Amino acid sequence: MLRPDPLSAPGVPVPHRAPHRIARIGIAILAAWAIAAAPLRAIAPAALAADPPTMTARVLLQGHARLGSWIAIEVHLKNNGPAITGELRLQGGTQGGTRYSIAVELANPSDKTWILHAQPPSFGQQLEVVLANGTNVILRQKVAVTIHDPGQLVVGVVADNSPGIVGSLSLPAVQNQQPAVVVPLSVDDLPTRIEAWSALDRLVWQDVDASTLRTEQLAALRGWLALGGRLVIVGGTGGIGALGGFPDDILPYRPAATVDVAPGSLSTLLGSLPKEATDVPAMAGELIRGRALAASGDLVVAAETSYGSGSVTILGVDPTVGWIGSSNAVRTLWPNLIAPRSSGSVAITNDNQIVAAVNNLPSLALPPTGGLLLLLIGYIALIGPLNYLILRRIDRREWAWVTMPILIAGFAVGAYAFGSALRGSSIIVNEVGIVRGAPDATEGSAQVYLGVFSPARGTYQVAVPGGALLSSPISGDVFGANLDIIQGEPPGASRVRDLAVNFGALRTIRAESAATVPKIHADLRLVNGVLTGTVRNDSTVTLEKPAVLLGGNVKVLRDLAPGAEEAVSLSIVANQFGQALSDRIFGQLFFGDSGATSETMRRDQIRHQILDQLTYDPNLGNRGSLDEEGPVILAWGRTAVLDVQVEGQSANRVANILYYVPTAMGVSGKVTFAGELIRSTMTATDAAMFSNDGSTLSFGQGSVTMAYRPIAFDGSLTVQRIRLAAGFGPDQILGGGGIKVEPIPDICLDPKAKHPAACPKPPRVDEWDGMPEVEIFDQTGAGSWHRLPHFGMGGTYDLVNPARYADPGTGAVLVRFVNDRQEQANIYLNMSIEGTVQ
Repeated sequence: MLRPDPLSAPGVPVPHRAPHRIARIGIAILAAWAIAAAPLRAIAPAALAADPPTMTARVLLQGHARLGSWIAIEVHLKNNGPAITGELRLQGGTQGGTRYSIAVELANPSDKTWILHAQPPSFGQQLEVVLANGTNVILRQKVAVTIHDPGQLVVGVVADNSPGIVGSLSLPAVQNQQPAVVVPLSVDDLPTRIEAWSALDRLVWQDVDASTLRTEQLAALRGWLALGGRLVIVGGTGGIGALGGFPDDILPYRPAATVDVAPGSLSTLLGSLPKEATDVPAMAGELIRGRALAASGDLVVAAETSYGSGSVTILGVDPTVGWIGSSNAVRTLWPNLIAPRSSGSVAITNDNQIVAAVNNLPSLALPPTGGLLLLLIGYIALIGPLNYLILRRIDRREWAWVTMPILIAGFAVGAYAFGSALRGSSIIVNEVGIVRGAPDATEGSAQVYLGVFSPARGTYQVAVPGGALLSSPISGDVFGANLDIIQGEPPGASRVRDLAVNFGALRTIRAESAATVPKIHADLRLVNGVLTGTVRNDSTVTLEKPAVLLGGNVKVLRDLAPGAEEAVSLSIVANQFGQALSDRIFGQLFFGDSGATSETMRRDQIRHQILDQLTYDPNLGNRGSLDEEGPVILAWGRTAVLDVQVEGQSANRVANILYYVPTAMGVSGKVTFAGELIRSTMTATDAAMFSNDGSTLSFGQGSVTMAYRPIAFDGSLTVQRIRLAAGFGPDQILGGGGIKVEPIPDICLDPKAKHPAACPKPPRVDEWDGMPEVEIFDQTGAGSWHRLPHFGMGGTYDLVNPARYADPGTGAVLVRFVNDRQEQANIYLNMSIEGTVQ
């Protein structure tokens, strides 16, 4: 019997109250929202009224840079809105892909300035600075940068009236016809780190109070000078008080009074003097160090002194006013004061040699040939005859289908284990560096290349404490992508973020930083053509294979233990065969046989490559000598300079460090300045074409004026002989006797005058040998040019009355080459200046 469904039976009525409860809940939510929104409505107008953050960025040194040099970007940020945490970022480096970053925090309100350092890219005239938080870009601004040729001279001018200096500063073009770049600067344009000065070759200072330099700027200036910079301080309207901020230990003299100087006292610097020349006021003082360039009575009014690898020159007169500024004399003055750019030591523009030294690790070498042959023979024997004989012995030849794959897999595992054993199982940090310092000092500057080798593929966080600036090598990192560099994280350090290293590969990081140099004391004198004295190791580490160099001359000493002293005796001769400096210290080494190379041989190879890097010139190749006017002490160490930390890894450390210490020497007695002890500088040319490749000077119709100057010495020079030899490049020997020559009488050169019979006959048109005429500057009286008899190719000549042509203070001799023909003239003039220094 069917019964009604209980679910369909009538039930007790239940009131529906849910809608009223929902309504009450909604009203409560709306009330809570109204209460919470009330302060937001009050704050909203203020938030909308807050100014957005602003950014102003500029490159110091007015944006001028050189490939391989650091640039300093000053970034000024202001924030009146919500607090901001992020990074300032910039893309740069040789390939343009390296990213440089620095962490920033902007509270409300904030008004802060950061300095971001970067390497300029190879191409382009703009860089973009970005303020970002992760992938969110908050602000961006482009900054201008000008990249100069590696050999181009860059001269900065800090002056109260910089147009006066810039307008008068006439410098000849360099070897590749690139004109010198003259940049007006203010004190605020000067960086606070030495690395960012490397684009600047020379600095002219006039009428600006040196005490306005900040402590960091003055320290950077000192370091820049020590590494090869040249500072030229000239007189002006500011008086002697403007020099008060420069420390005494970098100045040749401290100006103490203003005196009137006769024009004849300046003839060495100015050349021929105009007829209207009168006495000029000059800052004068007593010579402290270096050598006088001009004097008035017992006081010097122009002087020069060395400071490390660089120099400081004071010219007490104002070169921009009076007859000096309005005459052609100023065209001779500036080239004498500002030497052309050499390879220098502040920036490396091509680092192929030192990058190769970093990659010279046993772990990166090819496996030994014997081991490979043994492995290959074992493999062939195992899967071939041995496998067959064993299977036949047990009568299971059909198992070859199984045993051969097993043997092949086993061999692959064995080969992998063999390779891993050769490369090791630990990360290796190979440090190759050049640390530059000064005698009796422990402060220095380091250029270090770090090779991070990984036996397995990995990504690492690499930190370098001590404020080092990190970048990719100039020649490029061929093993991977560019670097992501964070500056100042952790504080006082720089970090490479997510450094990817492939299996069994090495990544190279370039670092520049302040460093500690072993304290070395040197007492050296050049007496009668022999460099003598002692070198003492006052540090706590052993100096390996120390050497003393002067020009192309080398004296290798025994290893110096702490406190040890070694005597030096080095005869100064010309480098007749152009032998590389590295060969003269380590001998000729053969590269490539890496499997059989001992640890000692490999270390010598690395050091050989470091020296080749030092003597490499982008235009002339390997020069065979260092670009220093005085002696240099080289020594080697194995202690790492930088405390490199690889996060989460215990790395093995390998280091080869060159300590480079320029030092002073006394010069006394009879001395012959020749070869690399005498420097030539082009001071003027009006020729249509000019080139100097180091072995031949070539130019078209016109004239070229050269200044030949001995290396720096203290004291005065009494000249006994000036010998000239033309035609065979810088290695021509100036020994033996020369033909006595004296200037041709002026009447012989006057086409309207009747020439005496004693006048030499000029070469006929069809007898021209391609040699220009040679003129010499007589420095007596007001100074005048005189032509010498025509030089023959390969001839050697001794000047009669040589003291007339050499400045007694510097020994400088001015020579002018004249080509009156349409054809190109070619000459290389070797000069030796012999005399007595007192």
